[in-house]
Amino acid sequence: MRLDLIGLCAAVTLCACPPSVTTITVMDGGIDPAFDGGVAKSARGVLRFKGPERLNNEFAQALDLPASYVCNELGQYPCTSLVHVLPLGGVDPYGSGLYEAAGATSVTTPMVVDRVALSACTARAGLDLTDPANAVLLKGLVVDAQSKLVDPQGPAAKQVIVSLYRRALQRNPTQPEVDALLKLAVDINAKGEPRAAGDWIISACFVVLSSAESVFY
Repeated sequence: MRLDLIGLCAAVTLCACPPSVTTITVMDGGIDPAFDGGVAKSARGVLRFKGPERLNNEFAQALDLPASYVCNELGQYPCTSLVHVLPLGGVDPYGSGLYEAAGATSVTTPMVVDRVALSACTARAGLDLTDPANAVLLKGLVVDAQSKLVDPQGPAAKQVIVSLYRRALQRNPTQPEVDALLKLAVDINAKGEPRAAGDWIISACFVVLSSAESVFY
C-alpha cells in the first residue's frame, strides 16, 4: 500500500510539472540576438584555468585537429606537454624536478595561451585552404583565386562565425560578436592582400579561443 502511494505521488508530480522547453528563434545567419544560449549561471562563480592537457585537447576538438597538431615549437616540441607546460600550470618531474603544480598562473601564461591558440588556428586555416572540400571552419565560404573573401559580410561568413562559436564555446554568438568579426573580415579584405580568407579565419579563431570564456571553466 505504501509503495502504491509513493508511485501515485510520483506520477502526479511528473504530470503536474511539464518539462521546460527552450525555444530558439533562428534569424538571418542562424542568430537570435535575444537568445543567450541557454547557459546556466554559476551559483558559486568560481573560475578555474583549464591547464595544459585540457587546453590542448579542447582546442584540438574544437578545430577538429589531432592533438599533436595544436602547437609544436620548431615543428617538433609539443607546446603544452613539454616546452610551456609550467606556465600553463602543469608539472615537470623529470626536467625541472617539479612534482606539484604551482597552483597559480604566471606572468607568461597569457602569452603561452595566445601562442597555443594562434598555432592551432593557423594549422586549421592551412588545412581548410589546402582542402576546401573538407574544410572545417571555412566550410561554404566563397573565395577567389587569391583566397580573398568574395562576400565578407554575406550569409556564408556569418555561418562561419556561428560554427566557430558553437565549436569553441558550445553556444551561439551574440549579435555584437558577429558584427565585430564581420567588420574584421571587411577590414582584412580591404587591404587587398592574398590569402585574406585565411588571415581572417585565423584572427577570428584566435579571438574566440584565447578569450576568458575559452580558457577558464
